Amino acid sequence: MSTTRLRRIVLPAVGALALFVGLVVPGGASASAATVAPHGTPYMVYSANISENGSGTGYSSYINVHDAHNNAFAVGIQSDKGSATSKGNPRYIWERVQNGKFTYGYLGAASHNLTPVQMRWYQNDVATFLVNGHTIAAVSMKLQGRFFFNAEGNARLNGDVVHSSIRDVKITVGAHPGQIGLAGTWNTGFSFHGLKARQFNSAKNQGASFWIDGRVTGLPKGGNWDTTEVAGIAMIAQAY
Repeated sequence: MSTTRLRRIVLPAVGALALFVGLVVPGGASASAATVAPHGTPYMVYSANISENGSGTGYSSYINVHDAHNNAFAVGIQSDKGSATSKGNPRYIWERVQNGKFTYGYLGAASHNLTPVQMRWYQNDVATFLVNGHTIAAVSMKLQGRFFFNAEGNARLNGDVVHSSIRDVKITVGAHPGQIGLAGTWNTGFSFHGLKARQFNSAKNQGASFWIDGRVTGLPKGGNWDTTEVAGIAMIAQAY
């Protein structure tokens, strides 16, 4: 996994906002989770059951949250034959964009089975990542203003196929009147290079479930998920 992978995390994590706030500056390589501790009640909790499967050289499934200031973080399951760490096997992974700088960290071995994951954000600028109810990483993370939430699937190269499942989404967010909970319904209209998110239940916001599927097409020569946005995304915003 190269540091040019920044482009892939920014657009899924920042969603359509990246189209008008601009791409962030390429940043550091992989990083270990920092020794940080959350304080108080989380301002935001994002939970879902996720799985990823597919064919080819790489595919992934993520939940992520971002603001409108080039800050974002995510947790997911990724299989990447281009990574010397995972060698194509599913691994848990956290990812972060902070002030335009991208870092990530591989965690333990995962599976292709449906798995409960969760992200929490605390107002002392700490994000935590949980799998099966157990905290597996904590990192420093600053966010500001309105939050936006994505469910997404990715694939790596032309011809690669992803089958991502993100189910039973639950999000709590906010601490001040008028800024608590979610606004509107999920938008599944963010489709890049053949990948598409589809909601398969009738939940308007809480409890929504998605398939994100497709075969990658149309990447330029030498293009991959490190250099070009390759994703299907569903997104919803915090009430604000």
